[in-house]
Amino acid sequence: MDEQTFWELVDTIGHDPADYDRLADELSDHGAADIRDFADHLSRALHALDTPAHYRAVDTSGTSFLGVRCAVVAAGANAYRKVLSAPTALASYAGRPGSQLLPVAERAYRTATRTPWQHVCAFGTDTGSNADAWRDTWLHPHMGTATGDGRAPQDYMVALRHVALTLDEDPDWRAWWRHSGLVACELGIVAEGRLDHLRPSADIRRCGDRLKANFTCALPTGVDGRAEMLARAAVEVRAMFEVIREAMTLPSLPATPPARPLPPDVDDVPVTARPLPSVPYELEPQGYLTLAQIQEFFG
Repeated sequence: MDEQTFWELVDTIGHDPADYDRLADELSDHGAADIRDFADHLSRALHALDTPAHYRAVDTSGTSFLGVRCAVVAAGANAYRKVLSAPTALASYAGRPGSQLLPVAERAYRTATRTPWQHVCAFGTDTGSNADAWRDTWLHPHMGTATGDGRAPQDYMVALRHVALTLDEDPDWRAWWRHSGLVACELGIVAEGRLDHLRPSADIRRCGDRLKANFTCALPTGVDGRAEMLARAAVEVRAMFEVIREAMTLPSLPATPPARPLPPDVDDVPVTARPLPSVPYELEPQGYLTLAQIQEFFG
């Protein structure tokens, strides 16, 4: 099976969940080699979307990064090529069905051959499998808000994320992170609106070969202009890494590199918003998020 035939089959998927069953039935009419080729073409397409830029483009706290990539492939060849070249377009596929595409080849093979599926696909599809794309990145920021009105404080979210990506690109910070022995740091930052932050919440956990570090932060007040907003964000992010450094007994932090000025037309960043239970007035100064809540915020 060539790539064109693969996309012709995928393009038959519409909005009906039953389309995946029909695709499996149609694929089962092909020979075993074609079915294996279909699986390999799918793995190659998903593998190509496994890049830091695509990962950062979508909020993966409430859904699977692999599932979002599947949704793009299921949308057809034109949609796939657009997202492949424009990673930010991936965000529009979050929440769409697509993961049903993964078992189609196996189902078709079992139907066609009456034998178990033992094929190992040519390309890995797990996050980070595209080693060439992920080689030079270690810091993955996730933005969240717990503001009472449910609206994301975009200006500050953009500044915080911009600072984090600046650290990710800096050679001294890359070298510093290698002392951790971990592949990456998933840095979750949750802005908590107007509340006082006597004791901001922090949750630092090792999950396999990655560190999950979630922090709350207060929204800045009295900030004049983007430059000052960026400077405030740099102080905030560095303070978070000071906590990480102490928790992991790492060497002293490198100097914070100057962040490039924010462009005037910078896009909004994806922000996870979580509704929070009301609390008694006398407890408000302690902040909304408990440790348990910050642990669960990004999944």
